[in-house]
Amino acid sequence: MTAKFIYFIAKLFDSFHHYWESKKNHQRVAGMLVVVFIAAIIFTLLDHFNWLPSSIIETKILSKYFAIEMAFTLLLIVEVIGLIFALARSVSTSLVKQLEIFSLILLRSSFKQFGHLENGLQWQETFEPIAAMLSDAFGALVIFALIIVISKIQKHAPITKDPVDQTRFILFKKNTAVLLFVVFTISGILDIILYLLHGDVFDFFTNFYTILIFNDILLVLISLRYNYSFLVVFRNSAFAVATLIIRMALTSPPFYNAILGSAASLFALGTVYFYNKYVEFSMTDKN
Repeated sequence: MTAKFIYFIAKLFDSFHHYWESKKNHQRVAGMLVVVFIAAIIFTLLDHFNWLPSSIIETKILSKYFAIEMAFTLLLIVEVIGLIFALARSVSTSLVKQLEIFSLILLRSSFKQFGHLENGLQWQETFEPIAAMLSDAFGALVIFALIIVISKIQKHAPITKDPVDQTRFILFKKNTAVLLFVVFTISGILDIILYLLHGDVFDFFTNFYTILIFNDILLVLISLRYNYSFLVVFRNSAFAVATLIIRMALTSPPFYNAILGSAASLFALGTVYFYNKYVEFSMTDKN
């Protein structure tokens, strides 16, 4: 019964994955983002001319760059769904996806910093938000460059040479990904309800990366069932540490968030590089 349930969840994952990666879905998602972006611009203009209800105006959530922030937030949610699918492919691929998402979060943050600038402010008053904006932007650029290097040098190898065990491991990863998607959905719904009831601004991505840390540790433990070598255990555990550093960066103030994000990228790059070198050395030594 348990085996049938695992296979059922895996098939459900494959069906949803196939739909999500289809060209039609990509067009629908892109169309939705455009519609939301235009609608947010209209709401921002209505707010500028005080044509919205006073209850909405008093919340002060409609800044000049609200449309950009909204578009980036929805884009990040789309990327998070892509990350969930990446978890079933490989641990290294999912980590690269995490870095991609964080780089976009930094870019979104740079737009927020720009929104803090007001006309007529003295240079002393604008220096800090400008410096923070540049820090976020260049931090995203550094991470982007390191992602390219990581993607170029990383090598995908099955965790075990036994095809049956490899299939079982993939099934477990797909089931874990579905569970993560359920948690992701519930967390998002609860955050929205909290915001509507109490007006508290929620940080969904911080919560999601916290969940990712536990998910990474779970995958490390599951992988022990199929490969108990120190090399694989260290690599997967190191990737979990990289996720932890990203999680710390999400709650860090400007400058520190870019530094921590870059540090997580460098740590991931070092892990991938030396893992590959060790594998090459082991194969040469055997020959």
